[in-house]
Amino acid sequence: MSVEGVGATAPPSVVYLAGASRSGSTLLERVLGSVPGFVNVGELIDIPRRVARGDERCGCGEHFSECPFWVSVGERAFGGWSTDVLDHMGALQAGVARQRHIAQLLSPIRAAGFRARAAEYRGLYATLYSAVLATAGASHVVDASKWPAQALALCGSEINLRVVHVVRDVRGVAYSMQKDVERPQATHEVEKMERRSIAITAARWSVNHAETGLLRTRRIPTALVHYEDLVRDAPGHVSRVLAEVGLPPQPGWLDHVRDGEVSLGSSHGLSGNPSRFVEGTVQLRLDEAWRNHLSRRDRLIASTIGLPFGSRRDPSPSTPSATPNSAQRTEPLITVNSRLEPAAGAESPTADSGGITGMVSVVVSTRGRPELVRETLDTIVAQDYAGPIEILVIHDQEPEDQSLTARGTVDREIKVLSNRHLPGLAGSRNSGLEVAKGEFIATCDDDDLWHTDKVTRQVQLLREQPDLLVVGSGIRLLFPDRVRDWPARAARIPLSTLVHNRVKELHSSTLMMRRDTFAKAGRYDETLPHAYGEDYEFVLRVARVGQIGVVKEPLADIRKNVQSWFLARQDNNIQALEYLLTIHPELRASRRGHARILGQIAFAQSSLGRRRAALRTASKALVRYPLAPHAYLAVAQAATGLEPVIALKAARLTGRGLS
Repeated sequence: MSVEGVGATAPPSVVYLAGASRSGSTLLERVLGSVPGFVNVGELIDIPRRVARGDERCGCGEHFSECPFWVSVGERAFGGWSTDVLDHMGALQAGVARQRHIAQLLSPIRAAGFRARAAEYRGLYATLYSAVLATAGASHVVDASKWPAQALALCGSEINLRVVHVVRDVRGVAYSMQKDVERPQATHEVEKMERRSIAITAARWSVNHAETGLLRTRRIPTALVHYEDLVRDAPGHVSRVLAEVGLPPQPGWLDHVRDGEVSLGSSHGLSGNPSRFVEGTVQLRLDEAWRNHLSRRDRLIASTIGLPFGSRRDPSPSTPSATPNSAQRTEPLITVNSRLEPAAGAESPTADSGGITGMVSVVVSTRGRPELVRETLDTIVAQDYAGPIEILVIHDQEPEDQSLTARGTVDREIKVLSNRHLPGLAGSRNSGLEVAKGEFIATCDDDDLWHTDKVTRQVQLLREQPDLLVVGSGIRLLFPDRVRDWPARAARIPLSTLVHNRVKELHSSTLMMRRDTFAKAGRYDETLPHAYGEDYEFVLRVARVGQIGVVKEPLADIRKNVQSWFLARQDNNIQALEYLLTIHPELRASRRGHARILGQIAFAQSSLGRRRAALRTASKALVRYPLAPHAYLAVAQAATGLEPVIALKAARLTGRGLS
């Protein structure tokens, strides 16, 4: 089938809103659609599915077949909305843009037929988007189709795609999906929006978040906005989202967005929420009716099913330690490509680029280690660095301990905050990144110790080698019965090395980053199940976009005589390792790297008593790479029933460990 193009010379610019149903995407779509130069089109994916077939009403109130805007779009794009056009569009959509095709969409190797259909589908949508822009006289389309598979299908040179992930508390989504909501855009007398059970809604919520996270593999500009934050501070979060997808707001763009209200014009949005028809000044009120109407049992069901991507966290709004923007947050953060812009009052690079001053922000994530974190903070305060150091202590799933601030000094100020994102290390680190003011940003775990010259040495290296994004260092391992120095193996760590080896010298307590690292590689991935290996996943992304250096001498002491949060959580480890293989194709492509991850999975399976599964996984690892040490350790553990802790000690005798 041939279509008539609109003659566009550049790929159409599209802001694609992804997320679960009932997450607030319509609100953001309408707000963005009212920005000068933007046009919102609702859920464009529904044109062949039901909008054209049922001649549903456009946001302007007219039926699709009678709306001058959509009639013009159809004429420009395809010579009209004929049955052949709609049938072809629907067939291609079913053939490439459904959930079952995600694996093929992600694979670098595709069947020729699928590749051809996918290219045709992108071209068809590029033509459609260009026709929308030409008809509206706009520069950017806002498409609220939400489906992650649709976004993956549209990734290509034909479309300049940007993605905004809209997230709402899983309990709020589950409650909303229980309501009877009419579809006023439908032409039937009474037609209701889809309803689902609590369990099914929570499961789909989790799957949607996992699938949206896969968009990172396409390296497109991506940002995230929480529904709760959007309502509380629309000007700030709309501005941030636009900047993060590469469209920083221009003067006059957000005049219609104010605290507590927005002014909306008419729109030609299709399908979706009834608020599509609202015009004029709209008051923004947070919809958290689920707090009063969702039963304790249903809350538990939703939170438990959504656990890999959001943990139940329900502090009372009256709790003193709960800030207005942090209360009741359960959503994940998928912000791979999300930019870390300078915070208010952030330090600029010093005029003397050859010096080693400039503010350093240190993010220390802590939970349940009140004495150890004090020792950690003392070593940071004692740094011999000539510039100021801002120390951000982020309490995760526990009350803030403001007494820690007393351990700081004038130029080593300690600030104590709560994790405002998904519980866990990734969320804690991202909470620190949001408020960090430094030119350089470092991380440290709450049980490790820094040598006095660590900051000075690493900032000096970053000044001397401006192409470096991240700097690690050698480490000293503190075992229960001995101390072992682990100097760095090389001055630079390429992606190929990271794929083969975890690289101990890039431990989370050694990392020092330039501020713009997060604009290039994204923040920490909160969709990583249970945040296991969040630092390794982060440096893998950094290595894709820039250079990683190391100070070879040990500059941090890493305690190996303290219980790890992950040691007894082997089920968590399996989920996270399988996730890494999914989102980092370079791991699967490497025989040695793939075998290493499979060996770790096998050991975790064996530790859980799943010996047959462990032996099968270990066999796969050894087929991939016969010298894979983790696989042999898993086989030994599975065959002998050796206690996992003893196996861990045996691995440590070789200096290897299980990572």
